Amino acid sequence: MHQPHPSQTDRRTYRFTALFISITVLEMLGDELAVRWLHYGFKPLIMGSLMVYSQLGTSRRPSAWMGVGMVFALLGDVLLMIREVDLFAVGLGAFLLMQLSYSAAFWQSIRRQTTRLIHLRWQQALLFAGYLVAFLGMLYPAFLGTPALKPLWWPVVVYAICLCTMGFLASQRGPKAGASWVTIGALLFILSDSAIAIDKFLMPIPGATVLIMSAYAAAQYLIVLGMLR
Repeated sequence: MHQPHPSQTDRRTYRFTALFISITVLEMLGDELAVRWLHYGFKPLIMGSLMVYSQLGTSRRPSAWMGVGMVFALLGDVLLMIREVDLFAVGLGAFLLMQLSYSAAFWQSIRRQTTRLIHLRWQQALLFAGYLVAFLGMLYPAFLGTPALKPLWWPVVVYAICLCTMGFLASQRGPKAGASWVTIGALLFILSDSAIAIDKFLMPIPGATVLIMSAYAAAQYLIVLGMLR
């Protein structure tokens, strides 16, 4: 099979990056300015464009788990962009399945690096665990004091555990090409989801749309392209 010349691949990546940034900016403008066709038209293209690029833009292909994760991310985007019906819990479930799929892809990548016993850096696990406990501790009073939120507490706890597990596994991929991209992407995903939770359950965040979507889009871009490097 013909392999693209590195410079050809680079040009494709540059063009895709410009397109991806344009899609993300148009989506945020549509959401911020309440231009429905922009918001509904461009939000699915954030993951949709990454899925197309992952198949056509490089000589490498995403693993099966990464492909499944991207499908669930696209589904979550579609569910959460609908404002006429409250689909937050269903969207949360879609992104939970995305976290599990990405975690499986990262674990496969870690295992392929060595045939010996896998040595994970547990000091880093403590950092993610500390953040998890602190963040859930910050959210708990809001759920405890609001009867309507109580049924969501345990799903949020499970989601947060899976989110931090995904972040930890992303950070363990070692010296592989693109490893730092994936780690930064996972951290940005944690930032985006944390901002969603604070804005929804604790207090409004000024400029929440820009913060959440820019961090989310950058996270997906870095994770997907990092796994393809």
